[in-house]
Amino acid sequence: MGVGAGDALFILYALQGFDFLLRPEIRERYNLRIISNSWGSSGRFAPYHPISLATKRAYDLGIVVVFAAGNSGPNPDTLNPYSASPCAISVAAGDKSGNLARFSSRGIPGDPFHHPDITAPGVNIVAARASTCSLCALDTRTPTGDPQNALFYTTMSGTSMATPHVSGTIALMLEANPGLTLEDILAIFQDTARKMYDQDGREMDLWEVGYGYLDAYAAVQEAVRRNPSRFVLETIPLETWTGTVQPAVCLIDCVVNARHEKEIQVPSGLSALRVRVSWGNPLYDLDLYVYDPDGNLAASSTQGVSVSEEVAVPNPRPGTWKAEVRGYLNLTTTYQGQAEGERLNRRP
Repeated sequence: MGVGAGDALFILYALQGFDFLLRPEIRERYNLRIISNSWGSSGRFAPYHPISLATKRAYDLGIVVVFAAGNSGPNPDTLNPYSASPCAISVAAGDKSGNLARFSSRGIPGDPFHHPDITAPGVNIVAARASTCSLCALDTRTPTGDPQNALFYTTMSGTSMATPHVSGTIALMLEANPGLTLEDILAIFQDTARKMYDQDGREMDLWEVGYGYLDAYAAVQEAVRRNPSRFVLETIPLETWTGTVQPAVCLIDCVVNARHEKEIQVPSGLSALRVRVSWGNPLYDLDLYVYDPDGNLAASSTQGVSVSEEVAVPNPRPGTWKAEVRGYLNLTTTYQGQAEGERLNRRP
């Protein structure tokens, strides 16, 4: 449900929007479970602010409130105060290589309560263009430069773009496990999010990135595991191996031998194929590519600074698949690889 709360900076009816969504005839009729907020303010968290009270009321009703962390980074203590509520999930923004966006707001170093909770894609996000807002005519951004696409799509960056990624993931988690609470969801994010590193290889802290970069597939998978009365998830080991990637320094493409390949035999009837490689040193950069039996690229993971890469391919067809690990910026690097299949069965 889309609830209008004013255009651009003129968010005049946000509280009225909360009141509308929390009416019993609305939340019960539409099974409202999440309120996603790509807007905010500045200043410190105030527990008795009307928005904070509305967020608490939604929390008491079992509704998960998600707020953008804000775009006032990189300085500390710049968090959107509405997102700092213990009754809400605060979303930071990262790029598509797994790095924290410079503009993403931060919490307070050492403060266990004032921080974003999770980081999600929020840089150069392409989405359908709104056509009814008062400022739409001023938006000339287009993802391709094609004038025809400019009428229908735009590209934007911000924690406002990261927030719907998290809200959508939570919706999938609740579909698999309707009994999850906000605390359960945060615990799953903490268990499944990918660690994030800065350009010097330092693991980033809670006050900067929350629990890390959202792994939507792993979060939904964990929600399934926590609800055995609804689904049965069977994990099938396929391959484990050790490989070595030779030194590589890439500008446009890598030297031919800076890669290692592994064949994976995939049986029929799988709900998903998961492939993961890890090497432990964030100063080295390896990328993972997975190809189907016809040699077509089925999935890839190319995070920037990381110690592992992982992909999940839904409903893989049986046959001989191939995992290819490429060096990007690395010395001779030994890595560990693992491939698993999953079968997801819904209980009657």
